Amino acid sequence: MEFRILGPIEAVRAGQSVRLAGPQQRSVLAALLLARGRMVSVDRLVRLLWAEQPPVTARTQLRKRISELRASLDAERIRSWRDGYAMRVAPGELDLDLFLDEVRRAAVLGDAGRLAEASTALGAALGWWRGPALADGTDELTAAEAPQLEEARLAAIEQRVAVRLALGHHPQVIGELVALVRRHPYRERLRGQLMLALHHSGRTADGLGVYRDWRAELSAQLAIEPGRELRDLHRALLGGDVSC
Repeated sequence: MEFRILGPIEAVRAGQSVRLAGPQQRSVLAALLLARGRMVSVDRLVRLLWAEQPPVTARTQLRKRISELRASLDAERIRSWRDGYAMRVAPGELDLDLFLDEVRRAAVLGDAGRLAEASTALGAALGWWRGPALADGTDELTAAEAPQLEEARLAAIEQRVAVRLALGHHPQVIGELVALVRRHPYRERLRGQLMLALHHSGRTADGLGVYRDWRAELSAQLAIEPGRELRDLHRALLGGDVSC
């Protein structure tokens, strides 16, 4: 079996998608997958399906969703406890675990100075993403679980950019960074990476412009300054003392 949550929630058997009947069933599956074999309480599952206003039949409906999952997957995969359910997931079955394994492998390779291999591993990690995580689950599931998954994805993207910068691929990452900064304007590490890429591509004035525009935007919208790391990088670019 393959289970996918880094995008639409899917279960795949022998290359064929297993039918999952609606966002509630997909959300129950995703919640059990995220628990990695630990018990998920009935109360938590009810909240993930109906938030704070469950129907009086919520527990009955939840039992039905569990029964449907057992019929679709494998009855022995999902265990019942007095107050909840747990699901057995074998190594290599869940795309999230495969993503995290590659991220960890990239870190080891990077520490060993094997930067090209680290970049390849991070590319493989990001290849497991098919869109926004938990994309077709309930709103409650997405609100509860998707932000930390998205944070892990963005951290992997930033790390891959850092490795590519260390490899000297400055001109090649500029377009990607411009798009990333546009989509994630408050991630200052991406802005700093764009400034560095521009500087090392002979476009220091453009790099300084990235900082100037961001500083003006923050001042106008929030009356605050950029973070310390970005300010330090700006000073280094002004002084021509950039070692990274």
